[in-house]
Amino acid sequence: MPSRQGKAADGERKTRVAIIGTGLAGLTTAYLLHRDSQKRYDVTLFEQAPKFSLDAASITIKNTKTGTAERIDIPPRSFCRGYYANLCRMYDHLGVPFQHIQLIWVFARISAAAQTQVPSPEDVQTMPGSYFIYGKRLHEMLLISPHFWRGSVQTILQTLYLAICHIWFFAACFLFAPRMIKAETYLDVKSAAKGKSSSASSCESFRQYLDRIRLPQTYALYYLLPVLSIICSCSHAEMLDFPASDVTEFVKGSFLRKTYVARGGINRVQATLAAGIEDVRLETRVTKVDRVDEGVLIRSQSVNGDAAAAAAAAAAAASSEEVFDRVVLAVSPNVAAAIFNPSKPLLSVIPTVPVTSTVVAPLASGLSVVPEKTHVPSGECSYRRGDAQVMAFRTTFSESVVQTETLHYLSDGLVVRTSPVGDAPELKGTLDTARFTRTLRTTESRSAVQKLLAPTKDSDGEGLWTNGKDDVWVVGSWCWDGMVLLEGCVVSAMRVARDLGVEVPWER
Repeated sequence: MPSRQGKAADGERKTRVAIIGTGLAGLTTAYLLHRDSQKRYDVTLFEQAPKFSLDAASITIKNTKTGTAERIDIPPRSFCRGYYANLCRMYDHLGVPFQHIQLIWVFARISAAAQTQVPSPEDVQTMPGSYFIYGKRLHEMLLISPHFWRGSVQTILQTLYLAICHIWFFAACFLFAPRMIKAETYLDVKSAAKGKSSSASSCESFRQYLDRIRLPQTYALYYLLPVLSIICSCSHAEMLDFPASDVTEFVKGSFLRKTYVARGGINRVQATLAAGIEDVRLETRVTKVDRVDEGVLIRSQSVNGDAAAAAAAAAAAASSEEVFDRVVLAVSPNVAAAIFNPSKPLLSVIPTVPVTSTVVAPLASGLSVVPEKTHVPSGECSYRRGDAQVMAFRTTFSESVVQTETLHYLSDGLVVRTSPVGDAPELKGTLDTARFTRTLRTTESRSAVQKLLAPTKDSDGEGLWTNGKDDVWVVGSWCWDGMVLLEGCVVSAMRVARDLGVEVPWER
């Protein structure tokens, strides 16, 4: 495709910026640069899928009995006004209204035989292996619920025990900051080969923090870790390896905050952010990003959903090459490391895991998936009903792994099952399955991200690539010092805008 070089407001040639990836971080970056008040940037979006990735896993379900269509956001992308301060400011600026959602949590053990079965909405609160139902804040249950005080002695004692543990954990997050400890980590292969390491302060892990505050293991294993591991899409052991600061800051930021989703669905956010951007390269896979004298070279290939056609096209045509002035990698760290070699030493220590999300419907329900011909879907979005929705946390306890999956019960009997296991067994009544990558955190990867975003003299001396060097940036939910959530997408996009001299309108 020939380059299109417009002119800025002052008559100078516009700076061409390529953004690889169309998730929330990529589209937010594109939105800010495209709406630069001085009109200095031409934005090009690269996406290997046939539609924008922010809403790619979501589907539209049609009820043949009623004729209605409903959009299901996958994942639901819930948020609160405390921890997600910049996301909420951006939504307010975009005119995206919020919808409050209320959840009833059911905690259950899961056996190997039950992994292919989903309890019906009527049976979920009495599912096999269930051991606690959490439908209100604990203090409300204790003070005003007559049903609670008419329960069995075991139920009353269990809830009182959980209330004490719950209060102690939240109090500890506010009162006891995570400690910084000395750690030595090899940040690249060259340093390791020379026997050199970098010694720096590192935050204690969540496992170390729980031990230090003496939180009862039963509470952590059966109640706390199932929820946190689902938020981060990982096993319990991987959650315990997270920096403690991630969890304590998340707890403080979300304390006593209502949970919201974007009314109208995440597609409304996607469409608003992408509006007006004309140079969009869908079904285009970027294979290499290199710094050259003229700018930043991007090698890409056209892809097609038909495997045979894609193979024929690949054989017939070589990769296309195009030079841009700036490049933003809005992809997972493993993908960024694969296509941009200078980033590999730092990004290679950041772990990622596959996640599977499955939409299941009761047999003979009359529900079916509506094929979407464009990346602008139809139908009202789910998760928007006023009634409380049930979310079951089912945990597998085994010698090899302790891992939790969720069953989110929606209207019409629909269930969204999310599992951090990439090869989760098939469920009966499956309508659609989506697979995506989640980035995890460790104390080592936190140190790497800090060096990436706030370069020190040591990292410069080691020749490590840092964000913005060579006119290449990385953005994403993992590109900040916090939990790998939507807030990181917005914060990292805002950082790029500031680096390029663009005003962030929701900061005025």
